[in-house]
Amino acid sequence: MNKYIVAMFLTVITLPGIVQLAGNATGALANEKRALAAFPGFPTTLAALWKFPSAFASYYGDHFGLRPRLIRLHAVATYRLFGISPSDKVLVGRDGWLFYADDSSLEDYRSLAPFTTAEMERWQQVLEERQDWLAKRGAKQLIVFACDKHMIYPEFLPPGFNRTPGDYRVDQLAQFLQKNSRLSVVALRTSQGAGKQADRLYHRTDTHWNDRGAFVGYREILAALSMTPREYVPVETVTDGWDLARMMGLADIIHEEDRQLQLREPRRAKIVEIDRPDPTWNVGRVALEVDDATLPRMVMFRDSFGSALVPFLAEHFSRSVFLWQYDFDPQVIEAEKPDVVIWLMTSRRLQWYVPINPPLPASYAKAN
Repeated sequence: MNKYIVAMFLTVITLPGIVQLAGNATGALANEKRALAAFPGFPTTLAALWKFPSAFASYYGDHFGLRPRLIRLHAVATYRLFGISPSDKVLVGRDGWLFYADDSSLEDYRSLAPFTTAEMERWQQVLEERQDWLAKRGAKQLIVFACDKHMIYPEFLPPGFNRTPGDYRVDQLAQFLQKNSRLSVVALRTSQGAGKQADRLYHRTDTHWNDRGAFVGYREILAALSMTPREYVPVETVTDGWDLARMMGLADIIHEEDRQLQLREPRRAKIVEIDRPDPTWNVGRVALEVDDATLPRMVMFRDSFGSALVPFLAEHFSRSVFLWQYDFDPQVIEAEKPDVVIWLMTSRRLQWYVPINPPLPASYAKAN
């Protein structure tokens, strides 16, 4: 029996090396999104010789035989056997829910660093200055705060994830601005908290809201603009897992019931500019137009939560430009001459983002 165990052990530890020497079964996984370390080459200087061991270790770690299969096996076993994510950027919650654990998400959930009054006054000053500048150009500004999934569905977080009593930063800021400023602010947590009683508003395997959740935001935005939503019908498809499942390398194992909405009537908005084709609208810039000159024009500065809003909002504007950025761009405003400017930010980004208004070129400053 001992001979068989020894033989099996030797086979296991030598097989990756044999495979690597044969030049097979190595490479990057799709979820890594990086280039593998290159062979460092023969060192020709003392400095290169000093760095060679660590560079070679990086190369070997990226190219050892059966690497993709072994990483995949580890990911599947970790998730299936222990209910743990193989990625430190993803939390495995209850009932198949996954949560984003990067980009200050956990700090946002735990609310350990509330806003100070001075910080909120800074927000008010910057956004009111921006609003005044826009008003002189005939544009209305609307501030929208989207909610991360952990705010709407905390009941599906893993056991033991508790937060301190108190408001989320996004609640603090929205309430302060609504009470003390001249700004139009749409804060979505209350409406989404109510809406989740009737439908699931977020993807289980993705960071973001689904069409049903985006529709809640769309409806609130249109209410603030005194517009009427168009009618949609619910549909559902089963797909591979979305971004959080992909981060774990398990998108083909963890599936998503994608709850979509489709317009009852044909879409009016047509794409006229886009960085690259993307069915989920995750692009840096996209412009759409509706053949109706009586409709207003719109520019939206946004993050990834704004992607699902693109097909909803575009139906209501003769021209709508969606920019994946928080930075306010006066040149875009001057070029597009919008009637409405929407600025959207997701709650977790309030952990670190500090708003500023860019210095205006002399030609713009004179118009003030």
